[in-house]
Amino acid sequence: MRRIILPIIALTFLAAIAGCKKGKVVSDIDNLGTGSYVTLVRTIANTLNYANINTSSASITVRQYGEAIDKIKVYVSSGPKTLNKGNWKFIKDVPYSGDSVTITVTSQELATALGIPVSGLQPGTSYTFYNQVITKSGKTFDIVNTPQHGISNYNMALNWGASVVCPFTGNMAGNYTVIQDEWADWSPGAVVPVTNGPGANQVNLSQVWPNPAYGTVVQPFVVNVDPATGAATVTSGVTIGNYSAYGFTMVTGSGSSGFVFSCTGRITLRVRISAPPFGDQGFLNLILQKI
Repeated sequence: MRRIILPIIALTFLAAIAGCKKGKVVSDIDNLGTGSYVTLVRTIANTLNYANINTSSASITVRQYGEAIDKIKVYVSSGPKTLNKGNWKFIKDVPYSGDSVTITVTSQELATALGIPVSGLQPGTSYTFYNQVITKSGKTFDIVNTPQHGISNYNMALNWGASVVCPFTGNMAGNYTVIQDEWADWSPGAVVPVTNGPGANQVNLSQVWPNPAYGTVVQPFVVNVDPATGAATVTSGVTIGNYSAYGFTMVTGSGSSGFVFSCTGRITLRVRISAPPFGDQGFLNLILQKI
């Protein structure tokens, strides 16, 4: 279970952040000057269709905020985001001009950056892209020196992702190994059960969140799956857990998404969670692999 009650120092920090107005310019930690970042305008495509892998691409539109941007250097790593730049592979430079700019990464560009053939982009594989902002004054901003990138009010697009998809055929019930659980109900390597349904093109994760050692189920944690792509969504406003011993509940928020891949037995979700009365906990990753 994620830590909800924070130390006084952390609460003071969060209070300071909460006092910032939405869209407030992030400061450059190194020189205390004005910073710069890009905000998400629109997600155009966050999947690479394995059936048409040679012509597939991922794409988003972003808008600059703060100091004027000269270009955006786009990098990639396999799997969840990492602050270790040693794992980032350079893809290309995208010049910035106009009110906004669209960043497109083709499957060929992705494969070249990773040093693999396009055929090596297997279904169920996810990738994280990093937008490193280079200002016209020569400053550099990315998720490493911009810690506010994870705060939803800023709507930053310094990192984004894409996955290679395959059709959803159901039959997802079984035992799964926990790869990542940012809610921290389970440690990596734990084995958890997943069931089908209750409806067609749905998966039930009620035995995953909440962990019965910490909380009880209030309403089923159901994931809806697009049968054509395996793209997943979670209905917002559902109270999926009651952590009565800790004084809060677990409620799904808007914007949750991910993938459920029948062909690989992989469940990858980014779920927005609130924990009344402690408020929005942001987007948390949950990754499970069928045994």
